Amino acid sequence: MKQKFKKQLQTLVIKKKSKILLAVSGGVDSMVLFDLLCNLNIEFEVAHCNFSLRHKESDEDQFFIENICKENNIKLHLKKINTKQYARKNKMSIQMAARKIRYEWFRKLTKQYDIDFIFTAHHADDSIETFFINLIRGSGVKGLKGIQLASNDLIRPLINFSKSDLYDYANKNKVEFREDSSNLNDYYVRNKIRNKMIPLLESINPGFKFSILKTIQNINTIENIYSQFIAEKKKSLLKKKDGEYQINISVLLNELHPKQLLYEIISDFGFSDIDAVFGALNSDSGREFFSLQFYMVKDRENLIISKNLFQDSQLITETTKTISQPYKISFKSLKLSDKKISKQNYNQLYLDYSKLTFPLLLRPWVDGDRFIPLGMKNFKKISDYFIDKKFSLIQKKKALLLISNGDIICIINERIDDRYKLVENSKKVYIVST
Repeated sequence: MKQKFKKQLQTLVIKKKSKILLAVSGGVDSMVLFDLLCNLNIEFEVAHCNFSLRHKESDEDQFFIENICKENNIKLHLKKINTKQYARKNKMSIQMAARKIRYEWFRKLTKQYDIDFIFTAHHADDSIETFFINLIRGSGVKGLKGIQLASNDLIRPLINFSKSDLYDYANKNKVEFREDSSNLNDYYVRNKIRNKMIPLLESINPGFKFSILKTIQNINTIENIYSQFIAEKKKSLLKKKDGEYQINISVLLNELHPKQLLYEIISDFGFSDIDAVFGALNSDSGREFFSLQFYMVKDRENLIISKNLFQDSQLITETTKTISQPYKISFKSLKLSDKKISKQNYNQLYLDYSKLTFPLLLRPWVDGDRFIPLGMKNFKKISDYFIDKKFSLIQKKKALLLISNGDIICIINERIDDRYKLVENSKKVYIVST
């Protein structure tokens, strides 16, 4: 096993000088990985998270790891947290909470200590269990790939070894470890699969695990081919324009499997209700969808995806120089000299400073808003202005107005109100830049 493990590290280009953070629970998996790294004289640091889920047992695990690290002169990072309380507060399952806590902490440690790789002790049996968890929940091809050997800097060097391999190694090399009593509790889905379903399938086919691992390997190959095909389709179907993404609906619907292609594209943006989105393609314009980070709207000919829209208002004082949300906008004032100011453009709007009343208000437009567009004499509704300029639904949604004393003085990145333009006797200019 040592030689096979050494070759595994070599294929991953893990060098003795690489800075490694090893996640250690105290169980046989992580303690075997701990021992293998020590035997190969590979330097590493240990991270142990005490989730406080098994009370005294959890503290004893921590004490065990503290002693092992001290005996081997290995730097230890510890985190203790009330996982049940965290799960309740964030409205998630205990397992999801523990995973989130663990990996967010690992990421923090990698930045703080310039870690090159995070090692976890996932093995082949874990991969089989993950395959069935995703199969039961209903998964695409990606979910049936099992656990991968490497995901960027996250490495699972034991993924090609079975649980029985690890126990054999631990017994032969007298590796100390602790058994987690919660592994016997069938409350968790993974434990039900591990303790009930897999033994039943092994009774039907003694070579069941080998067969499933072979299937996972085949799915990985198929997924690679599938991913390549999807990547090419995304290039032709998903277009980026002015910071937004567009999917032409008629082009999509002419594809052989439009619904599946749509799923693969919009799932990257966090949209999961594929039936609702696909059903909206033949509906009237205006259907909206939201994910955590993105907003999507069905326009006349396209699905348009943008980062979540800015819905709040904020005050702009005389000292405000720049804001970064919803996008970067700069504000500055200059005295006018004899030197002519450059021609006004969309990215830089010039306003007469003396006509402004601070603080200014930056907000989204609402129905009924109106202003006098530069060069005109009469008021025009903002909504009519958008129609004239052929704004898409998402452009309308993203439009921001700057307000002074109740007057709309400009549409950001677009046009100023004629009442606030520079005139011959203007002495100071207020510049709004994007």
